[in-house]
Amino acid sequence: MATTKLKKWAVRRLRFYKDKYIFKLKRYTIAVLTSDKSDVSIALSYAFGTLIALLPTPGFSTAIGIGFMTIFKQLNKMAVLLSMMVWNAITIIPVYWLSYKLGSSISNSLPDVEVQNETMRQILLFFKQFALGNLALTIPISIGSYFLAILLLQLARRMRLRKVEKRENKIIA
Repeated sequence: MATTKLKKWAVRRLRFYKDKYIFKLKRYTIAVLTSDKSDVSIALSYAFGTLIALLPTPGFSTAIGIGFMTIFKQLNKMAVLLSMMVWNAITIIPVYWLSYKLGSSISNSLPDVEVQNETMRQILLFFKQFALGNLALTIPISIGSYFLAILLLQLARRMRLRKVEKRENKIIA
């Protein structure tokens, strides 16, 4: 009986957080699409947010992004926050795994760091592999997100323009 109630409670909580996440994602997307800033500015902001979100700073990426938004006023805040919503803890796990795998294949050609302590040597080796792989993945993903954002923004603006034209044609007719 208690486990059934616990399961129902857990399902309700998960549904609540899923709905809350989807609501925020929609709100940020609408704010980006209705922004009066240029497509290039929005796409650069989205790519910058992607770069920050993919760097290995779990838990601090949002704070780092907000810090950069306060320094660089020309960044579109909603685009940066949208990219951080897209690159959340669930979507970042495969990227981190690929970072380590790619970094381990890249770092085989680099010399090892000479350290007396074996544990410290293993930690440095892991960090080197992960950091190299993360940089090798983060930069192309950020560049690709710029072009994807430009494409999606242009498509959304064309669709909105068509919708406005249809409304005007209905009013005239």
